[in-house]
Amino acid sequence: MKKILLITFLVFSTTLSFAQEKNSWGIKGGLNYNSNGDLLNEVSGIKENPKSNTGFHFGFYKKIQVLGFFLRPELVYTETTSDYNGQELNLSKIDLPFNLGSGFIGPTYIFAGPSFQYILDGEFDGIDAQSGLKDITLGANFGIGLKINKLALDLRYERGLIEKETRFVEQNVDGINIDLRPSQLILSLLIEL
Repeated sequence: MKKILLITFLVFSTTLSFAQEKNSWGIKGGLNYNSNGDLLNEVSGIKENPKSNTGFHFGFYKKIQVLGFFLRPELVYTETTSDYNGQELNLSKIDLPFNLGSGFIGPTYIFAGPSFQYILDGEFDGIDAQSGLKDITLGANFGIGLKINKLALDLRYERGLIEKETRFVEQNVDGINIDLRPSQLILSLLIEL
């Protein structure tokens, strides 16, 4: 957690050094339609693909104008759920996307960039994770948005790039390994302050 706080402090203090008149900051929130990777049951050897579920996110962002583009680092709390034949994987995490974007047509814009995640907590069907959490991993995201005055709505796709597994062990039962890389559509409302 100290690493995340240090990285966040450095990112936002660095972004302030680029201060120009059109720079802004704001809050954001919305819904995620997400799933994680495959589940592997060590006893049966069966692999299961997850069904996607809806989660949510909220946080804040800083938007910096640079040479006709914008850089938008964000700090976002996210909760996701994936369903494996009636058994649910629940994750809570901190996401730190760094998007580079540009105006597109009229009030629309496009953006893309890396996204770092730090998983705070994981639970599978009431069992806490045994390993694989608390590491920073890397993903990528891209999307399109619509900005009208101080409000914006954006839709992005995010995919985890680094393989990350965690293990869940119930008493007297062999383990279950789950790939924690997210694959999600994220719909956000951004409010410039």
